[in-house]
Amino acid sequence: MSDIFSEVDEDVRKEQYSRLWKRFAPFVYVVAGLIVVGTAGYRGYEYWQDQRSMEAGQTFLEGLELSQAGDFTGAQAVFSQLEDKLGGYPMLAKMRNASELAAQGKNTEAVTMLEEVSADSSVKPLYKGLADVRTAYLLLDAGDLDGAKGKVEGLAMAGNPWRFAALEVLGTAEYQAGNLDQAKARFDEIVNDAGAPGDFAGRARVFLDLIAGTQG
Repeated sequence: MSDIFSEVDEDVRKEQYSRLWKRFAPFVYVVAGLIVVGTAGYRGYEYWQDQRSMEAGQTFLEGLELSQAGDFTGAQAVFSQLEDKLGGYPMLAKMRNASELAAQGKNTEAVTMLEEVSADSSVKPLYKGLADVRTAYLLLDAGDLDGAKGKVEGLAMAGNPWRFAALEVLGTAEYQAGNLDQAKARFDEIVNDAGAPGDFAGRARVFLDLIAGTQG
């Protein structure tokens, strides 16, 4: 008798499952379809991004080749094509265009372009710092010593990746202004830091020798 009840119970469960499946099967198929379509769409988007990134990279290399060949105007035109591309290419293009402008003696325009990079909230702090350092060097060349110092004072702290470049700018600005004690203090910070790159330390020692000769 128990077998009969077991069979009846099994039939009831099967009937319930059948009704549930008939009720929810359309939703299951829809969800499954969305998953498939979504996966395919994502893969397609990834492929599209990769293609655009490769194209932008090729364009960037073409601009570099023109720049290295001395065609700064041509390079600038090529880099300008990257302003609406994906990823970091718009930022890189502006940085390179600033270099092309500076190579043509257009420091004011170059500074403006670098300041746009620095003011862009989407740009990472590392690249903002680079833009500020490059701006500071251009301002030094133009004789705007206060402007140069203002760009890098916040970068001279320990641990900042642009610390030594900032110290060099600050020291050079003080030297050009005739503030030899302040300049010496900045260059001393460079040469006394074991982590200072050799090129920065070497230039700092040259300045320190010049200061010592002037003060002696």
